Amino acid sequence: MLTADLTAIARQAAALHGQSEAESPQHATAPVLALGTFERVGSNWLSDSLRATMPQHNKPFRQQLSRKHPSSPHDHVPLELSGGLGELERHHLTCALSDLYGRPRHLVKETNLFFSTDTTLTLLPYSPVLVLTRAPVGIASSFGRGRLWQRWGYAERYAQVAVTAHSARWREEFELLLPQDDPAEPIALGRLMAVNALLLARALNGRAHTVVPYEQHVTDLAGTMARIADVLDVDLPAEVQPQSASLAADPTFATNTPKNELIAYLGRHTAELVSKHAHDTLNLARQTLDSQVTATAAEWLSGDDLYELHEPVTRPRRGARPSAERQKVPLPSYCPMAGVSWRNTLVTNGEMADLLTMLHAAGMPNTQSGTNLLLCPMPHERGGRLRFDPKQRRWQVSPGFEAHPAYWVTWVGAAAMAAWSGARLPARAEALAATLGASPARNCDYATGDTSSVIEPGLGTGQVHHLVGNLQIWCGDGPAQHTQRPEQRFLFGAAWNTPGTREAVTEDRSRYLLGSSRGVGIRLVRDSATTQATGLGAWELAHRVNRWIEELGAPGRSPGELDRRLVTALTVDAPTS
Repeated sequence: MLTADLTAIARQAAALHGQSEAESPQHATAPVLALGTFERVGSNWLSDSLRATMPQHNKPFRQQLSRKHPSSPHDHVPLELSGGLGELERHHLTCALSDLYGRPRHLVKETNLFFSTDTTLTLLPYSPVLVLTRAPVGIASSFGRGRLWQRWGYAERYAQVAVTAHSARWREEFELLLPQDDPAEPIALGRLMAVNALLLARALNGRAHTVVPYEQHVTDLAGTMARIADVLDVDLPAEVQPQSASLAADPTFATNTPKNELIAYLGRHTAELVSKHAHDTLNLARQTLDSQVTATAAEWLSGDDLYELHEPVTRPRRGARPSAERQKVPLPSYCPMAGVSWRNTLVTNGEMADLLTMLHAAGMPNTQSGTNLLLCPMPHERGGRLRFDPKQRRWQVSPGFEAHPAYWVTWVGAAAMAAWSGARLPARAEALAATLGASPARNCDYATGDTSSVIEPGLGTGQVHHLVGNLQIWCGDGPAQHTQRPEQRFLFGAAWNTPGTREAVTEDRSRYLLGSSRGVGIRLVRDSATTQATGLGAWELAHRVNRWIEELGAPGRSPGELDRRLVTALTVDAPTS
């Protein structure tokens, strides 16, 4: 039942953008899908290289579907045991897929989908595919330098994937490949790399795709970019500019560090273990999988001999975690600027936790039917700073991040915060006017590797801190859409992980209402119609959103109409573009 649901949703989202199997490639709107054979294969490099040409979506299926969503790569329940999608899940997935379509074509990157690879390809049937590969010792080196096995909870990830491999649907082909034996890190890493590559090769068997090896981008960056530009039919700069060294406190996600040598920082024994168990897993797979699948995966996992082994070096993490002491944030105040009054600081994690807690108590939990409504609760080491404590029934902030701006917030979460605060979200035109001639962004382009406090050094209470930089912000208006398509809202500004040039700050970009990212937060404004007295209580906000969810099953309503009802529920006087 679920597979039929997903196929129907995929076709509906594509049809909303005029995409069909018969449409010629030059007029296609389906996104380019970049799939990694594992993490640390150069997906961040690819997206940043194409940022000026293609709108970006970073792991929307892995990151933005709740772990209990039947389509999530983290879900433990095999698809054949899942029921059909509920109305909220269906609406969310339709809107999320619709958000990926457009001209110029968008880039969607996903890594480590494991047993949900088939699902993702089902949801994007018309997308051209890039396969990002990297030799096992190169991936293991990156994991070791960043301590990613521990930080990203890969022992638990191995256990989850192994359980799925032993389920009824997959055991015939994959049970041998992932023993449930709690293996050491190098052994488990080698097995996981092989299994993910095999699942990707199996899912793509017969579907056209282009392979982009990490090793080629390091040794021949200009040639690799030219080939990608040719395959995707996009225009790129005539020359690839050399990258500047990163000074980020936490460089895990930074792409502005030059890479021109193939060096693996691994001890010889560790490198041999990783390589051996990756290739032993491939050999076992030849007993149960198609020979073309195993040959393809083996080719993707080749290249260990291209790397020079160096002794392991742990990356320094210069102040990556702020002091656990609560930083003093000035009380919210509003500063007149460009026709409206702008709040002096971005909304903090502490404020967002308070709102989420009150809405939960009012009968509106953040995650319903596998869909995150207000905020995407990522693990801390994946950038999540807010989590729900079920024992205390309240949201908590990672220690030391109370005064950092809240991100992973959806437009719904931003609009709810605005309504609760007796404020609204700025229109894009208002943001353009307010930032004209503003000082350069202090925190952008991976300068610190994460957000910094909402307090900008050198500024007082009566000034607007981080008017540009630290995070992009949600706007209250969005681009004109066909009435049947899901609504979108503009994003504006620069974030810690995006360029801070005026051109980048003012770039026209938007997202769907339930979208979120690690680079987008909330800035509030007030005018004569919005004051503290106009704020809505948590019970009223919860009632409005819950009533909208109840109405999702009404027949004959398009995604666009449903979204407009939600906007109306959260704001009566939404600004128009």
